[in-house]
Amino acid sequence: MGRYPREARDARLKCIECNAPVVETVEGSYACVDCGAAPISARSSATASAADDARSPADD
Repeated sequence: MGRYPREARDARLKCIECNAPVVETVEGSYACVDCGAAPISARSSATASAADDARSPADD
C-alpha cells in the first residue's frame, strides 16, 4: 500500500516570491522548498509600549 500515490495537502504557508511550499527547519526558522528564501521574519524590533503609545483614539 505504501507504493500507491497519496494525495498531498496544500501547504499552509507559501513563498511570496515563487508560491512554493514553506517548511520549518530544524533550527525553528522557515524556508521555501524551491528558492530557499525565508518568507517569515520578525515583525519589528519595536517594544510593545511604543506600539501602544502610537495608537490613536480611533483604534479603540
